Amino acid sequence: MVPAALFTAFLAGLARGFSGFGSGLIYMPIASAALGPRVAVASLLIFDFIVAGLPMLRRVRDIELKGMLPVAAGISLFTPVGGWIAAHGDPTVIRWCISAIVFLAILLLTTGVKWHGRETLPVTLAVGALSGTFGGMAALSGIVVVIYWLARDLDPAILRRNMFTLLLLTAVVQAVTFALNGLLTEQVFAISALMLLPYVAGTFIGSMVFPLASPRTFRKIVYGMILCSGIVGLPLFDPWLGR
Repeated sequence: MVPAALFTAFLAGLARGFSGFGSGLIYMPIASAALGPRVAVASLLIFDFIVAGLPMLRRVRDIELKGMLPVAAGISLFTPVGGWIAAHGDPTVIRWCISAIVFLAILLLTTGVKWHGRETLPVTLAVGALSGTFGGMAALSGIVVVIYWLARDLDPAILRRNMFTLLLLTAVVQAVTFALNGLLTEQVFAISALMLLPYVAGTFIGSMVFPLASPRTFRKIVYGMILCSGIVGLPLFDPWLGR
């Protein structure tokens, strides 16, 4: 099943380079089926940070923290909760949860849900808490924040920049959480090294293709990849796929 995970890493890179988000939604369902949720979630943290996080360090002075700290605080506080679930929960149940999150995210993204309520501290902390739980459990913290910001009609350029800022602010917390729960093993680092090349290739191609596609086409492509990954990753299909 490693070839399936490698191909999925390539698709996840396409999404990252193409849209700035969606890599976890694509990678986690199939990689969890192929490698197990624990290995999948920890490996994604490593190679995604290498490709997307490290380059941002060169632009750290341009980071704007206004409005970001409550979300980052919520993520940091609840990432350990998700990490504990990933380390001690039943892998099959976690995989069902991942697929459910993926399908719900697709539903919310494609229906263009909007929310024009007042942005208060409890709201942003709650978004961060939910993001942190999903992030620690399945590396899906980004999608909660993306849906929230899209619902508030946040400018795409600001949304993209904020996502990279959150990655930098919370990567250390996630790494410590995974380490304390015994998820950063030699196997995880070996898998991360394997996934790095197709992920880099996908990210590069995605960033090159992005200017050629209209926003409408772009959304259809990313949503289609996410949906296919969620379906293929369902435990329901394990007997037919030999998993």
